[in-house]
Amino acid sequence: MSNLAQRLITAFIAIPVVFFLLWFNDFSRVGLLCFLAGVGAWEWARMASKMYQGPDARYLSFASSLALTLAWVLSEGGYFGLPAVPFVLGSTFLVIFAIYIALAYAKVNIDHLFPWLVMQLGAPLYLGLWGGMNVLMVGNGHGFEHCYAFILVMTSVWLCDTVAYFFGKFAAGKGPFGRHLFAPTISPKKTWEGSIAGSIATIAWVAYFAKCTSALSAFGVQFNWASAIALGFILTVAGQAGDLLMSALKRWSGTKDSGNLFVGHGGVLDRCDSFYLAAPTLYLMMEFLKGIA
Repeated sequence: MSNLAQRLITAFIAIPVVFFLLWFNDFSRVGLLCFLAGVGAWEWARMASKMYQGPDARYLSFASSLALTLAWVLSEGGYFGLPAVPFVLGSTFLVIFAIYIALAYAKVNIDHLFPWLVMQLGAPLYLGLWGGMNVLMVGNGHGFEHCYAFILVMTSVWLCDTVAYFFGKFAAGKGPFGRHLFAPTISPKKTWEGSIAGSIATIAWVAYFAKCTSALSAFGVQFNWASAIALGFILTVAGQAGDLLMSALKRWSGTKDSGNLFVGHGGVLDRCDSFYLAAPTLYLMMEFLKGIA
C-alpha cells in the first residue's frame, strides 16, 4: 500500500474521532489534549536521548507535559465544574523544573549535563507549558460552539499541509514553477511553491472564518477584512515555523518519524508540529486584541 493511501485511510479514521472528542464534553476535549501533549513529549524525549547520554526521561516528559496541561485547566476554572486554583500553573512548573535539575545533577555526566537538561526540559516546556494553553480554546460544555477557535487552527494547519503537499508534489518541474527548495538543510522536500500555495489557502480560510462567522466571538474581537487577512498570515507563518522546528529536531537527532501513532503520518510531533506553535499564538493574539478593544 502506498504512503498516500495509508495517509488517507488514517485521516478518514482519525478526523471523525477528533471531532467527536471535541464535540462531546470537557473530559473528552481535555483528555485529547493531555494525550497528545504526553505522547508528543515522549517522542521529543526519545529523540533528545539519541544525542545526549543520560537517564531515560520519556516517562517523566509524558507525566510533566500532562501535568502542565491539567494545570492550565485548573488555573482557568470552569472545567469539570471546578473553580480556578491560583498559582497552580507556576507551582507545577517549579516542581517539574526542580525534578529535572535534580535528575540531571544525579544521573548525567558533566559533559552532557547542560545540553541534556535543556533538550529534555524542552519537551514539557513546549508541549505542556506552551502547548497546554490550547485547553483555554476548547471551553467547557457540550457541542462544537465551545471550541470554534481551536477548530479554526486545526483546520488551518491541515489545509496548509495538504495544499502544500499536493501543490509542491504535482507542480514541481512543471511550467514556471520548477522546484525551489524552502529549507533544504532542515526539510529537503518542502518547496517555496508548496509553502506559498498553502499560505494562500490558509489565509483565505482564516480570513473567511474570522470575518464571516462567529467563530471568534467568544474573545469579543471584531474583524474587518484587513485584520482577518493579517490573522491568517500570522497563523500560517506560525504553523510553518512550528513544522520546521519539529523537522529540525528530527533531522538533528537522525529521526525519520517522531513516532508511529498515525500510520502513514508518523507520530504526534509529525502530525501536530504546526498546530503546537500556531494554536497558542492565536490564543495570545485574541487575548491581546480583546485587551485593547
